[in-house]
Amino acid sequence: MATDKGIALFRLLGLGSTRRSILMLVLSWILNVAWLGFNYFWRLVPESVLIAIPVLLLLYGLLALVAYIYWGIKGVREQDEPYASIMVGAIVAITLLYLNYTLLDALLSLSRS
Repeated sequence: MATDKGIALFRLLGLGSTRRSILMLVLSWILNVAWLGFNYFWRLVPESVLIAIPVLLLLYGLLALVAYIYWGIKGVREQDEPYASIMVGAIVAITLLYLNYTLLDALLSLSRS
C-alpha cells in the first residue's frame, strides 16, 4: 500500500505524529509560496484562487494550533509527556499562522493595486 510506504518513510526518519504534522505544516507553507511564485510569472489561475489558498492555510494552521494544544495537554495528563512538545507545536503553528497572514495581506494589497 502507498500509505504503508509513506508511514514507513516517516518512521525511518524518526518522525512521530507531532513532528510529522509539524513537517506537513511547514511543507504546505513552502509549497504554497512556491505555487504563488510560479503563478506570479505564468498567471495560471485567477486572483480569487490565489487568495483562497492562504485563507485555507490560515484555517489549517488555526486547526493545527488547537490540535497541538488539545492533544499535547491530553498526552501530558495521560502519559506524563513533557510540555516541550506542546510548546514546539504551538510555536510552529503560531509562526506559520503569522506567515500565512502576512502572505495573505501581501496578496490582498497586490490585488487592490
